[in-house]
Amino acid sequence: MKNSARLTSATRLPLERRIYDNARLLGLSRVLVAVSGGADSIALLSALSSSNVEIVAAHCNFHLRGEESDRDERHVASVCESLTIPLRKIDFDVPGFIAGNKGFSLEMACRKLRYDWFFSLLDELKADRVATAHNADDNAETLFLNLLRGSGTAGLKGMMPDTGSIWRPLLSVTRREIEDYLSIKGIAFVTDSTNLESDYRRNFLRNEIIPLLRSRWEGFDKAMARSLSFMRSENSIVEKAVADALPHEGEPLPAETALSFPDPELLVRRFIQPLSPFTTTPSEVIAAMKADKPDIKRWRLRQGSLLLRNRKLFLKKDV
Repeated sequence: MKNSARLTSATRLPLERRIYDNARLLGLSRVLVAVSGGADSIALLSALSSSNVEIVAAHCNFHLRGEESDRDERHVASVCESLTIPLRKIDFDVPGFIAGNKGFSLEMACRKLRYDWFFSLLDELKADRVATAHNADDNAETLFLNLLRGSGTAGLKGMMPDTGSIWRPLLSVTRREIEDYLSIKGIAFVTDSTNLESDYRRNFLRNEIIPLLRSRWEGFDKAMARSLSFMRSENSIVEKAVADALPHEGEPLPAETALSFPDPELLVRRFIQPLSPFTTTPSEVIAAMKADKPDIKRWRLRQGSLLLRNRKLFLKKDV
């Protein structure tokens, strides 16, 4: 279904023009929009409704917050009706999923259920992208979370604006800009009450740490956006070098290839990543390669095993 509302370039608000131009640049014609009911996703839905892109909204009800979850669903349905946007909805039993899939946290379970459904809809609707409403604030939070976990450029680059399947057109827009846009449009949104609590690490960063940094560093948002952009560029160079050096899937990694790489531990870490290695495993492998002893060396990891034999590293993933 085509969107009923159409605006000219002159009448679009700055946020709408930004999304409209981005969609044209990517050549998008049909997009599935993930809508929770919060400010970010409602703003994305509204801005996209002013474009020439055909959109379908998708809402997940995880039933984790009682009546508040149902309130969110009703609000999304109301906004979609007012914008004449078709809506797909689904209910999930998250505790039941976790009970049948050991090792999943609540957050991991919701993410898997959500994205598995989104991608099934993407295929069904033959849409170009799943559009999510991650914004600049979310990206700054992701950078800090990964930094505090201990991460290289792959984590510090933050989220990508476009992966080929997931499109994040608000990634350069702050939460304040989003709320200002909704105020101008006169569109209401709902607030997830759990986001106001600082028990979770992301919420602690969002509610306490980042506002404090903003109060002391003028231009914090622009500096974060610039740093993330630099990190994405530098990470692309690293990823290209690693991809060129790694063997084809199923083939072993020669010790000579690993030891001649600018960062041997990085290459080994990426090679054994499918086995969920322990933090110390790459350095142990490199030490064994340098020792160059004739005996076979084995490592048992979370998802399989490693074997160093004849100066070649083999990995075997558990079935």
